Amino acid sequence: MTRLVFIVLIAAQALAAQGVLTGHVFDAAGGDQYLDDAGMILAVPLPGDASPFNEITGAEWQTAFTALSENRKPENPLGGALAPVTDVGDCFSAELQGDGTFRLEGIPFAQRIAVAVKIGDWWWPLREELWFTQAGAAIDVQIPYYRLGADPGAVRIESWQLEALGNMREDLKFGPITLVEALTVTNPDPHRAVMVSISLDILIAPGMSARSLPAMYGSQLFYMQGWNAAEPVSLGDANPASWTFGTGGGMHGSAPVAKAGAQASADNQHPLNTNPMLAMVGAGDTEYRVNPSAGGRSATLVFTRPVPPSREGAPGRLTLRLMHKGGVLMASPGDKLSFKRAFEYEVVEATGGVSEGLTFTAVIDGAHRRLYAPLDATGRLASNPDAEPDLPAGEVAILAVGFTPEVQEFMRGLEARAGGEPAPPGTPAPAGKQMDVSMIFKALAFLFGLAFVGALIATVRKPRDEQLKRLGELPGSRQEVLDAVNALEHEYGQGGLPARSYTEQRQRLLNRLVEFDSRSEN
Repeated sequence: MTRLVFIVLIAAQALAAQGVLTGHVFDAAGGDQYLDDAGMILAVPLPGDASPFNEITGAEWQTAFTALSENRKPENPLGGALAPVTDVGDCFSAELQGDGTFRLEGIPFAQRIAVAVKIGDWWWPLREELWFTQAGAAIDVQIPYYRLGADPGAVRIESWQLEALGNMREDLKFGPITLVEALTVTNPDPHRAVMVSISLDILIAPGMSARSLPAMYGSQLFYMQGWNAAEPVSLGDANPASWTFGTGGGMHGSAPVAKAGAQASADNQHPLNTNPMLAMVGAGDTEYRVNPSAGGRSATLVFTRPVPPSREGAPGRLTLRLMHKGGVLMASPGDKLSFKRAFEYEVVEATGGVSEGLTFTAVIDGAHRRLYAPLDATGRLASNPDAEPDLPAGEVAILAVGFTPEVQEFMRGLEARAGGEPAPPGTPAPAGKQMDVSMIFKALAFLFGLAFVGALIATVRKPRDEQLKRLGELPGSRQEVLDAVNALEHEYGQGGLPARSYTEQRQRLLNRLVEFDSRSEN
């Protein structure tokens, strides 16, 4: 009898040491509370050293979640090639009720829990990880999603910016070239989102293969995807270091150390998130695809992400930013990096820019016209005035970037000296390396939100005393901070502020925003 009582007590304690998750899934656009399609919820335990779930959802995760919900081992790991997570615990699932409510039981304590709901064909994540304890065994959450079905014919790529940055280093056998692309996709439908798919072939630096590139995320490859459907997460005391798929080449040069508890990553700390009002997109998928090729140096990023409905009179926006790197061998400095771009949606405006020492051309395949207007004195590539839109849906643009003749001569001199030969006549002196500093500065300036190469553009500067006065004024509420950030971004975009003043004011406002958020958490 005593043994039976002991067994019953042990079983009761085991049952008690389980978390219960309840909540509600709702249409963030304010539609009917009842679901259009049958749905389910899945809770997935993550290993303690995995990237935060909101960063895993920034990669490839949809097929893995489907496999886990069906008690199958995923063919591709959760997080795909860029943020692979292979060691997950037993998963917990339940059907959603017709009104979007749910209840999950049996979730283990003291373990990171990732949660997402599947409605129709797509999983929609809960951005925050969960952590159940004896003191917090019951958690109730609200999970937003958007009904899909907006007219794809109304979708536009409102802008496509492409920046080419070059530098020269004597310790490399090639001249590095960095491309930074930014696309803004819009959806005018006020009620429904639309899932879009945008494929971008990416450059690969000499000496690297497509299969090795994911290991270099944060240095040779970088991307972000944001939308205006939610407010971004600010960096709080619980997250002293930002994450970037846990890679050492990420935001702060070293991988953050995971502490016990739910992990998170601040959206507006991402180096490519130059608009601090954008939150990261979790729904959808981003696939890193290695393409069959003779040299093993062909890869594509496929962004399959929702464009949210319009809100407050402004169209829903999905922003994609991609940084990838290639290079021209010193032994053949006249070579160019050539790649193609074609989109399912028309590009209303295509602009760009190149740093000193680079050439850049872009033509429309078979159309006998250029994509951009001629390069101006500041290195900017304006949209072609003879085209509207700049790039119709389905048209193919062929782009080529290389070094100027002067830089090519410098590269020949470096190659000759590396081989112990005298430099060719007329080779520029090593003083040409002054270009290194400016190119590196421009690249870092863009990556960390300092300017997006805006320092190349002449600006109308306000008096210094007025700049300092506004810099010293701190908004008194969180909403005032958000309004001030919007006003600052608009003024800088109109050329009303120099890059340095813009950077100082923007950082002060972001610090103020973090201060308000940390107060609300306490």
